[in-house]
Amino acid sequence: MNSPEDHPTHVSADGDTSNRRQRIKHACEPCKKRKRRCNGEQPCSTCIKYEEANSGAAFAQLLRNRLEPRQANSPNAQTPSWNIGMSEEQQDLPSELTRIVSKDQMQKLSESYFTTIHQLYGFLNRQVFDTKIEERWNMIYVPDPYDSILCGVAALGSQYLGEPSKSLEIALVDCAKRMLEITSASNTPSYENAASWTLRTIYLRSTTQPYAAWITSCTAMLTIDGLGMGGDPDDESEAGIINRRRLFWCATVLNTWVSNEYGRTKVEVSKPLPAHLVSRPGDFTPDLLYLYRISERLDPKKPSTASDFEAGIAELVTFQPPVDALFLSQSNLALALYRRLRFVASTISDETIRRVITMGNAGLDAVLRLIVKRQPWWHVANVPFQFICTLLVIDTEEALEHLRRAVDTLQAVAECFPTRSLTDTLSSVRKLIQLACKQKRGQLSLLEQSLTPRPAVLRTEQPRMGLASGQVQSPSTWSPESMDFTDFDWEKFFSTDVSVLEYPLPMT
Repeated sequence: MNSPEDHPTHVSADGDTSNRRQRIKHACEPCKKRKRRCNGEQPCSTCIKYEEANSGAAFAQLLRNRLEPRQANSPNAQTPSWNIGMSEEQQDLPSELTRIVSKDQMQKLSESYFTTIHQLYGFLNRQVFDTKIEERWNMIYVPDPYDSILCGVAALGSQYLGEPSKSLEIALVDCAKRMLEITSASNTPSYENAASWTLRTIYLRSTTQPYAAWITSCTAMLTIDGLGMGGDPDDESEAGIINRRRLFWCATVLNTWVSNEYGRTKVEVSKPLPAHLVSRPGDFTPDLLYLYRISERLDPKKPSTASDFEAGIAELVTFQPPVDALFLSQSNLALALYRRLRFVASTISDETIRRVITMGNAGLDAVLRLIVKRQPWWHVANVPFQFICTLLVIDTEEALEHLRRAVDTLQAVAECFPTRSLTDTLSSVRKLIQLACKQKRGQLSLLEQSLTPRPAVLRTEQPRMGLASGQVQSPSTWSPESMDFTDFDWEKFFSTDVSVLEYPLPMT
């Protein structure tokens, strides 16, 4: 016989009860993923059973909660017996930020950051941040947990200033890195840590090899996941330096796009936040999120068809980027969608190819404008290079006529930012074009060979063609003028179905 718990009663608005099963409005994320029964509590009874079975740390914590219910919701910083705990001393935070830059310098670097990076990755609250600068330089020699954020902003501001100081930039990056190493070793993750890792991802994306940017973006997402960013789905408050929902989505976009470009797995958090951001003047983070939604078609875990990728390109071409950095993202996404489309489609429409070329050229225009300002957005180099590769793959006259401009744009980038990486990239592009030229010369040679005059294929006497009863014509003396077509049945001749592999039947 079933117990009462198996059939919970339902109380209606007028007080009546019935035996209808009570539906939970919001099941927890683990139960949603595993499609398990959930009672809606945090944690739910099903998750408790799974955690008890799988996790020794969770088992101990749940035991403590049952023995001490009043402390059930209090955070537990310590994990008993996780290891032997040999390195338990707490390191002091360095206070060198105020020695590296003055307040005036910090304000200048902050202005550079908020007029460039913040336009797309707007997870810091400008007004609160400016107030923090004033407070920080009033207590110069006192360490501050926000110093890693201040250092990250200052380093990016120096990089995008247009007149960068490499020694200052390196000092700021090293300071931020040391602070992250110390604070990340603490017992619990923090929003300051998550924001600092996100800033470091942005910096590494434009300065180092893919692996470093990818692993840093994963660290940012894992820190966010450790924070369990639940809460009010409509919360976009300006109370603190960090806007949590914007931080979540900026870190998500970075991790997803870096993972896609590098061909690695992205981090999926257990409690994603709503993808709705309030528009603000001079802040185009919602536009970045719009492009991210289009890019979800590239998720290798989601089944996508050729029509999905073509629809993504068609939607993308209607987007009007408000700033040059978004032109780069639009162009790069169009090229990525086209690459995936080639893998699944036997043919691609001319209209789709024209759209891709149009967005590629728009990206080149944005690159040229950005290098004048000496702003090293990572797609400044990536868009021309990928566009060149795409044009070589399309390999039509309409596509190749844009090749020279794309190569010139990449060379202009290499001249503006004379790094070894860009020098190697330019060399690789020239090698690719040389190989394409060699292939086409080989194809042209084959075509020309087919036109070379040759002696008669059959030197023996060929059968004579019968023209009429009792008439024959020698092949050596045949000419169009000698033919009499007066009574020739042209209609029957042109309507005859001649098969390439059809042989005449032998005469019996």
